[in-house]
Amino acid sequence: MLAKSMLRVGISRVKDWTGSAVDFVAAGLARFCRSHGLQQVSRVFPESSIRLMDEIIELSEYDRMQAEIAEREKMFLMVDYHESASVPIGPTLAYLEAINNKLPAAFFMAFSRNLSRWMRVYDYRDAEFYAADCIDMLEDDELKESFFPSVRGARPKCLAKVPGYQHSISQLRRFLPAVKDRRAGTLLRQCLRMHEEGDGWESQFPWKLRDIYPEMEDYVDNTDEPGPGVSIVFEENDLIEACFNEQMQYLGQDLPISSSLMLVIDLSKDEKSIDEQVKRAFEHLAAMLRSLSVASHLVEMIRGIHDEHPRQGGHEPGVHAEPGAAGVRQEQL
Repeated sequence: MLAKSMLRVGISRVKDWTGSAVDFVAAGLARFCRSHGLQQVSRVFPESSIRLMDEIIELSEYDRMQAEIAEREKMFLMVDYHESASVPIGPTLAYLEAINNKLPAAFFMAFSRNLSRWMRVYDYRDAEFYAADCIDMLEDDELKESFFPSVRGARPKCLAKVPGYQHSISQLRRFLPAVKDRRAGTLLRQCLRMHEEGDGWESQFPWKLRDIYPEMEDYVDNTDEPGPGVSIVFEENDLIEACFNEQMQYLGQDLPISSSLMLVIDLSKDEKSIDEQVKRAFEHLAAMLRSLSVASHLVEMIRGIHDEHPRQGGHEPGVHAEPGAAGVRQEQL
């Protein structure tokens, strides 16, 4: 049913058919992702996956043999991030501050907010919240040996007050014509392009579906929160990254990690309704890929600016968001 709908709405092609509906859907999904920028996205987010599944809790082989699996009435378009892309944004904020002291906060808000449409984003706000929780649980002697009390002071002064999202977009648009520095202009334009590609689309974490589909209750209750797709730090090995590493070591220990994006296609409906759902789901996916393609260019610029500045130590960008082997970005069923 899904394969026929993808053919009707123009995502799949007749020549994709090799005798298997699964392969037919996979071929259409893979081509669709490539046509909307997957290759560029994979440069920064290689450890992730885009999947279409007919069940949201995978059964073991034994369970599959023992259970009577009824015909599936729903398909789930799911996006998972198995590793967090590290974005050392500090030098970029300093670079923008030298041009206009209002640019860093507006840029940070626009950049982080647009990424959060598609994934969980870890930044100084998460680190400060986590550090405050840890401080409440530590004794005075332990606090003297801990880095947690210093976390709040790690935030640069240019982010002392961060404007709202729409105000940030307005500021970037207003400042852009007056920016003569070529690289700064590119940073602002790319950030505004992220906004344009993602405008009108919001995050679709699985918990948002629990009031619509009863079966989502079990999924939400039996999975951990999603792993961050990106961690925005100020410098490599700084206190924000230290908090990230501390916090992420517990993610997925007791429960599987939840998907970062989940869209439902209800196949129990009539053909017109199914086609509308398929079109909407793939429009969401296309907007995500286009926005993340722009974000990938932007992240590469931010990393380049960081690499131009002297720093102590260093490591390859990308911090594991879960223990164990990370998956490879793929379009799979």
